[in-house]
Amino acid sequence: MNNIFEKLYYGEISPCSEPTPTTKRYLKAKDEVDHFKEELIEKYPDCVELLENYTDAIHVTAACEGLLDFERGFRLGASLIIAIYETE
Repeated sequence: MNNIFEKLYYGEISPCSEPTPTTKRYLKAKDEVDHFKEELIEKYPDCVELLENYTDAIHVTAACEGLLDFERGFRLGASLIIAIYETE
């Protein structure tokens, strides 16, 4: 199945299911987040639920931002393709 439309239709292309990044920068930032979260829980054990709610809200906003970035990138790519065909 070489056709990109078939791959998309049959679910072989799914950008949101790509694995998490493994770059050094990402892994370092992830470690820092985990460290700070552990430190906050240790210092403020009564605020664990509040911290979890905050973390959940951050994840939701990040997912919304990711979707918007994907849409913008897709639109830009489509616009570039249209511009290429318009110049012929």
